[in-house]
Amino acid sequence: MTKLLKSIIAFTIASSLAFPLAIPAAQAGENTPIGSWQTTSGESRYEITTCKSGKAICAKLVWLRSDARSSTNLKHLNKVILTGARPVQANKWRGSLNYAGERLSGSLTLINKNRLRLNGCNFVFCKTINFKRI
Repeated sequence: MTKLLKSIIAFTIASSLAFPLAIPAAQAGENTPIGSWQTTSGESRYEITTCKSGKAICAKLVWLRSDARSSTNLKHLNKVILTGARPVQANKWRGSLNYAGERLSGSLTLINKNRLRLNGCNFVFCKTINFKRI
């Protein structure tokens, strides 16, 4: 399993970001995962937006560090990888991530306005990845 895939699993929710998360319109002072995020390892960056439906969050892989630019990882660059994650409680969303032909499930937790945690699982394999806002 590639280093990027492990990162994305933990992000899944958007993550995840499928990773691809429903968010009502943000009110003043409310924390939101919408924006640009980078793994704390610095190998990949994601743009989290509201999906077309307006009721979920999507995440797109937008950048890879040079040492993460494998042929497998480059296939996912500039692609939406996290879709359909919906809120389950304050600052937490659950959804699925489609990556390399695998469907993963997980949760995305906004720790604070600049920190995000993705916990993702594929059967018994689980991973956590931390992100910082950029």
